[in-house]
Amino acid sequence: MFAKLATVIIVLGAMFGALLVNRQERIDTAAEISRIHFKLERNDRERVRREAEVASKLTPNQIRELVAAIEKASEQATGRDASSSSPLVLKPIPFREDPSRATDDALGTPEELRRLVNEPAGNGALHGEGMGG
Repeated sequence: MFAKLATVIIVLGAMFGALLVNRQERIDTAAEISRIHFKLERNDRERVRREAEVASKLTPNQIRELVAAIEKASEQATGRDASSSSPLVLKPIPFREDPSRATDDALGTPEELRRLVNEPAGNGALHGEGMGG
């Protein structure tokens, strides 16, 4: 009888110990989720602050001037003449509702990517010409 009672007490103790371990793991997981959530909020606030800072320092005319400077530098680097060829096409960065498609959006269709990789250098494909954008 004593052995049965001792066994029941030991089994109940082990069971309660396992339940306490499980409970502690859930508490630790909830705390980690909370820390991650606060970190995401802090990063989001920092991103918005930086966007506002950039927006306050740049005007549309300044952006146009920067784009023109990039086009001019690209023309000089590739040896293209602005009057004899089409201007450099800068593909806009789209707002992505589906972040998993970010690479697909940036690279274009698989056919465009294959054509871009297989074409010899210097034909303008690497500068966005003929990319459908």
